[in-house]
Amino acid sequence: MPSRMSWFNKEILLQIGRSTGWVSIVYFLGLLFTLPIQLLMIYSDETKSYYPEPNNLFLVNFTFQIGLIVIVPVILAVFLFRFLHVKQASDLMHSLPLKRERIFHQYALTGMVFLILPVSVITFIILLIHNTLDFSNLFSVKDIFYWAGSTSVITLLLYTAALFIAMMTGMSIVQAVLAYVFLLFPIGITMLVFFNLKIVLYGFPGDYFLNRQLEKLSPITYAAVLDSRKFQWNDGMVYILLIIVLYGLSIFFYKKRNLEAASEAIAFPKIRSVFKYGITFCMMLLGGSYFQEVSYGSFSWTIFGYVIGAVIGFLGAEMILRKTWRVFGRIKGLIVYLAVTAVLVIGVHILGFYENKVPEEEQIKTVLFSNQFGFYTNDEIYGDYYRPLPMKEKANIEAVRRLHQQLLSDKKVNQQKENYQSVNFYIQYELKNGSKVTREYSVNERLYEDFFKPIYESKEYKLSSNEIFKLKQNKIKTLTIGGNGPVSRGVTLSNSNDIKEVIGALRKDVLAESYEDSRYFKGSTIEVYLGNDHFLSFEFKPIYHHLTEWLMQKELLKDAKPSSDDVTHVLVAKGGTENPKDIEIIKSDIEKSKDTMDVTNKGQIEQMLNNASADSNHEYMAVFYFGSAHYYEVMFFDEKHAPEFIKDHYK
Repeated sequence: MPSRMSWFNKEILLQIGRSTGWVSIVYFLGLLFTLPIQLLMIYSDETKSYYPEPNNLFLVNFTFQIGLIVIVPVILAVFLFRFLHVKQASDLMHSLPLKRERIFHQYALTGMVFLILPVSVITFIILLIHNTLDFSNLFSVKDIFYWAGSTSVITLLLYTAALFIAMMTGMSIVQAVLAYVFLLFPIGITMLVFFNLKIVLYGFPGDYFLNRQLEKLSPITYAAVLDSRKFQWNDGMVYILLIIVLYGLSIFFYKKRNLEAASEAIAFPKIRSVFKYGITFCMMLLGGSYFQEVSYGSFSWTIFGYVIGAVIGFLGAEMILRKTWRVFGRIKGLIVYLAVTAVLVIGVHILGFYENKVPEEEQIKTVLFSNQFGFYTNDEIYGDYYRPLPMKEKANIEAVRRLHQQLLSDKKVNQQKENYQSVNFYIQYELKNGSKVTREYSVNERLYEDFFKPIYESKEYKLSSNEIFKLKQNKIKTLTIGGNGPVSRGVTLSNSNDIKEVIGALRKDVLAESYEDSRYFKGSTIEVYLGNDHFLSFEFKPIYHHLTEWLMQKELLKDAKPSSDDVTHVLVAKGGTENPKDIEIIKSDIEKSKDTMDVTNKGQIEQMLNNASADSNHEYMAVFYFGSAHYYEVMFFDEKHAPEFIKDHYK
């Protein structure tokens, strides 16, 4: 027998083709029907009933494309290296006069060819279609190569990840399961850790971290958003680097692997403890998260979730490793794990170094304060509008610090079960040394009105947080006031001078608005169209006198918001509602009330429209019946804003 063999053995190559070549053929046929044939159907459809957005081939049968991209590479890796997981096949393969690294390269590189070849052929077919038929308005040659490159890089990363897992286990079914666990692990563990830190650490900004483009942590979740987000070249470089690293690790562990590991769940004994306690940790976090949600924040049930999750994870991992259910006597490791975890958690709470940290005023450079999702949004279109700007004035920095210190003093109260009045607030200090301190709290805003008022009413806060001050008037195509809800008229402006005057009036009204009025009043919608299906919405409240005056001068006020002429009558009942009931139920309660007040006077109705609130926690509730399309709205009045004739009626 010759001592030297060619890099690729012909017989092994034929064997690979016979045993796994069908996966590549299925992949090709799947892509063929998903893309080229679908494109031909689009071209032949004269009605254009289905016409995807241009410049993104992933939008053509997106679900099927992602299904193929996510499933095929893992299945291919499982069937390619099945010989490692069957003892007879493993003994036969490794009895051949071939070095292990040559066997690995032949199998692994052939698998890569099986993935790249179908994509290459489909790319050629699409290029042929593009050059033959008129698809220039749907996609370009650049878009074709973008699709091919993105698909190839993602599938190869999935494939090499499944390849790496094949070296770690001795069972094909475990390889398939662990491959997806491994691929989803970065995003999964990140979400679990952040969510549970939010549970155990008061003020931890879980939502802030959970909205930092976490989909990039897994190629599966990244692929799932390719219909709405481009695959960036820098992410592609990272993926290519990961492919090389995983390939290198796979061959390293393959050469270290014992042949006797076939049929073992985990091939390397030293990794079994990592597997066991890793499963225990993840299941503990999952259990705590689940019971935290279903029990609406009950501390005792959350602790139960942590314990039961750890028990299930530990025993389940033992069953997988030992391939038997008789593991209930092996709980010494579980007891030690739970004890260490409890000590760590209790120690963190006793020390309180994280929860109680409030930077000193002289250390703070700027502060961000917001109760909107814009605090952590990464939206490419709307991020600049909704993301608040840092505040530098000492008065605002000190006001935020006072609020922060009060929230820490009221920790036990605020950690109780949340209700519909709870609002999330975000605080981010930028310190003079360049570091940042970010916190998130869920509180009942009514309990802290005295703390919020000076912040909300400051000019700097309004300029930093309100979208109206970040709106560039030259980008506005049209501006529509009203036109929705009970009134179908509305005022649409396209004249640049009119738009400029309306925006100016609205900015003056927002600057003059008090904290109490901002929370109390409900207004008509102002919709700003920026082009390309991008919109921003604002409110036109009854207290916005500058905008009201402008509309009156232009004789447009009647069309811009509901008036008493649009309302047939109003039913009023004493008492608000403490719970966020269904509007239908509130309406029914008002109509069934024995002491209902029916208002038909147009002057009184106009007064009610100008004084109503959307906040249900008030003394009076009312149903406004509009004449158009039997529309109604449920609104509320507090004692301060309720018209005198309503208060006189219920004396």
